[in-house]
Parts: sequence; structure tokens; C-alpha cells
Amino acid sequence: MRLLCISDREDSVLYGPTLNSYAAGVDAVISCGDLPFDYLEYIVTFLGVPLYYVLGNHDPDPESGERPGGCIPLDGRVTDIGGVFVAGFDGSRFYSGGPNQFTDAQMRLRTAGLSARVFLRSLLGRPKPTVFVSHAPPLGLGDAEDHAHIGFEAFPRAIERHEPVLWLHGHVHLYGARQTRSVEHRTRSGLTRVVNVFGHHFVEV
Repeated sequence: MRLLCISDREDSVLYGPTLNSYAAGVDAVISCGDLPFDYLEYIVTFLGVPLYYVLGNHDPDPESGERPGGCIPLDGRVTDIGGVFVAGFDGSRFYSGGPNQFTDAQMRLRTAGLSARVFLRSLLGRPKPTVFVSHAPPLGLGDAEDHAHIGFEAFPRAIERHEPVLWLHGHVHLYGARQTRSVEHRTRSGLTRVVNVFGHHFVEV
């Protein structure tokens, strides 16, 4: 499966007449947050494939009812995307009191809730998620040093527990070729690739 992954920055190549030729062969779009909803709506309308998203710390509070039309939320659930099972988490670390910000303790509860859903799914013989999507990165895996951009400590624990092959995130802006877009984390059974999709990035799953 070929995914177009987007986050944090609008890219002109995705917002114009070249979109369909540039993103030819894409099976789905994944947004890791902090993008205008009309940008997401443009992409899902003109590319004609499903768009799934998590919310970032600059996105509206989900309690407001504002949503990107035609797009599918991933937060707190396991979703089947063409046979690939994907789990997601909104938000960043709490730093200013804005919407979609969580403390480490709050995110531990949120990841525990998702883990319980995954366990119940396993009792029913349903596949576990092999791809995780978040706005913020896992702690120590592609995060930054300033408080607002430090990753969540609950996410490496989720990687150890669920052993996904891929973890997609945004939030940390990349400003030069020397900044690393992806890192690998070894688990008991293999490797999890952690990818910062800032701007846009094509990923094969």
C-alpha cells in the first residue's frame, strides 16, 4: 500500500492541478495534524482516495464539532485501511493550555485505553494495528529538546507493547537536509520505523 502522509506545512505541489499526477498510485492519505481543514478537504476531493487524520495542537478542539469534511478520524481507534490496521492519537505535550494538548499522565491513560481495545480485538481474532499515527513523536525518537516538542513517554511503551512496523508523526518541523526524517527502534520481534512526515512524504506499507 502506498500512503501520502502530510503534516504541519501546506505544500504547493499538493494544492493545485499537479496533485493527481504527482500523487498517482496513492491508496490513501494520512494527515498527522496541524493543517488547515480546507487543505485536507481539497486533497480528499481532488485525489479521490480516503484521507485519515489525527489532530495537532494548532487544530480546533474536537469538542467544537469542527471537522474536515469527507475525512476520517483515527484518534483512539483501530481502523482498517485497505487491509492495513492503523491506530491513532491526537495532540501534543501540554505546554500552553490550548486544545489537543495532554500531559504525560493523560497520554498514558489514552494509550492504555487503546491497548485495551486492541486486546479485546485479539480475543475476537481481529488483527492488531501494524501502523500507528500521532501528531507528536515518541519520546527520544525524532522529538526535539524544547518542552513543546518533546515526545510522549507513553509512545515508546506502546511501540514495545504492540510492535508496529511503522509509526508516523508530525509536530517537529524539519528545516534542513541534516535533520533526520526517520529513525528505527528495535523491539522484541523486529524494527519499528518512526517517520516524521513534515510537509509531505510517501510511505510504502
